Amino acid sequence: MPMLSKLSPLLVLTALLAGCGPDKNEFAPPCPRAIMVRGLEDIARYGSETSRDLSDLVVQGRLTAIGGSCKFLDRRAQTVEATVSARAEFLRGPAMRGRETTVQVFIAVTEGEAVLDKQIVQMAVEFPTNVDRIALDTPAIRMVLPTTPTKSPAAFGIVAGFQLTPAEVAANRQNPSR
Repeated sequence: MPMLSKLSPLLVLTALLAGCGPDKNEFAPPCPRAIMVRGLEDIARYGSETSRDLSDLVVQGRLTAIGGSCKFLDRRAQTVEATVSARAEFLRGPAMRGRETTVQVFIAVTEGEAVLDKQIVQMAVEFPTNVDRIALDTPAIRMVLPTTPTKSPAAFGIVAGFQLTPAEVAANRQNPSR
């Protein structure tokens, strides 16, 4: 006991923290490739469903990045959890009343062309006074990947896009330069 009282607090803390984190030579699992769905990475909301006039623009947005991390939930079963969020930039249009709106973003796990899990998150877009451009992140969502000992997380994909109406999808297809 007298020996412990002579140890520095930093050394004791270091020894206690040594038990945290992965074991030596243990790596995090690979994460699936993350992409934005072409045609769903842009959103433009107008004051009227039929208008596409700039003076009628309420808000315009673009997904710019998807980020996240993966970790094993159960190493023996090879169960992997992905924590994912998306970043978007928004422009306040001249037809916006007030300074806030809400848009929906989806994040999904795919295997080939099949969607295995899809979650929709609300993004509260609030422009501070005298600011017409902002960048925001979605809340981080957790998704469990259906991995097996023979199928790694790299066999799956993570996709994201705005949850658009059929009219908004059609407008994006007509104007692919957006």
